[in-house]
Amino acid sequence: MHKFVEDEMMVEPQGTLMVTGAGGGIGRAIAERFAADSSDPCTGLFTVRNTSLENARLLRTTLLKSKKPFTIASLELSSLINVRSFATNINARVASGAIAPIRALVLNAGYMSKFGQRFTEDGYEMTFQVNYLANFLLVLLLLQSMDRDCGRIIFITSWTHDPADAHSRALPLRKVMWRPVSDLAVSSVLDTKYNKNQAGLRRYAESKLWLMTFMHALQTRLDTIPELQNIGALSVDPGGVFSTGIMREQAWYLRGPIRMVLNLLTPCMQWAWPNGVLRTAEKSARDILRACFAVDGPVLGKRPKGLYLNGSRLKVSSKESRDVKKQSLLWEGSLKLAGLEEKETALAAERRSTPPTVDEPSIIKHSEHIS
Repeated sequence: MHKFVEDEMMVEPQGTLMVTGAGGGIGRAIAERFAADSSDPCTGLFTVRNTSLENARLLRTTLLKSKKPFTIASLELSSLINVRSFATNINARVASGAIAPIRALVLNAGYMSKFGQRFTEDGYEMTFQVNYLANFLLVLLLLQSMDRDCGRIIFITSWTHDPADAHSRALPLRKVMWRPVSDLAVSSVLDTKYNKNQAGLRRYAESKLWLMTFMHALQTRLDTIPELQNIGALSVDPGGVFSTGIMREQAWYLRGPIRMVLNLLTPCMQWAWPNGVLRTAEKSARDILRACFAVDGPVLGKRPKGLYLNGSRLKVSSKESRDVKKQSLLWEGSLKLAGLEEKETALAAERRSTPPTVDEPSIIKHSEHIS
């Protein structure tokens, strides 16, 4: 049973902005910008793990500053049954006209632990399920509710997905990060090569690689279905935002003194390097919302597809994420792990105009910015 907190305002909606993990950090910053922008009468759908907790109350207080209609809903990504139930509810509400079609779906919720491995009620490794598999299931189930003309799906990713990235060289990442999906998901496979801190970071980085790979594979399939080919899948790296809830399961020195110092340094670092490693939640929220709605720039254009954005700058995703064979293996393995058949989704094979193929994307200069 999903709890919904709603405030109906007399504003004609122009689509729905859905944001997961809206209880704090970047998600809350997105909600603040949503509430402050009166120029776009969009419906808001913001998810938290539990609508009865304090972060949900603070989120509601933020959203009440706006005259836009909004909903706060519970969504537990560590439960695939919960994800299915949530998607069924939202699909029914969109079909009935209770809420407008989803114009932008922002997959912001995330998890990282440096206290060792944990497993979900589904038996999967927690980081793998929360950061990747639950999002795979959620996106495919919600495709039927996306705006067919200008819908966008925004994957919140990270430079850690790419071991060749300059920032990744100091991290304990494999040069080739790819592993069979089942190895990452099942409880019988433990990562014991590194200590708990390093292993937790590796699992996080790998989950972001699967998310990036999924984005490319999804866009390929969307492009083969006439009624879905205007939907764009994009990835945004928000940078290092140390005010987010993802820090709650880090070592004490990262949650405490180091986090405090980094939060003090971030505004200065961001001023000098706007798309550098450290960024404020407010800056990242602006970049994410630009990816959701911007239509007038030469880079994004009206219908951007399959792009990777490092903040406000275009970037090329990792070589592994663009590997067509690995995209296919990940897709098929994820369907099995999620207990999903494509015929349950808007990607049913009979709707495709051509078999899915992937072209190697052209290399984009890293100096190009979004307008």
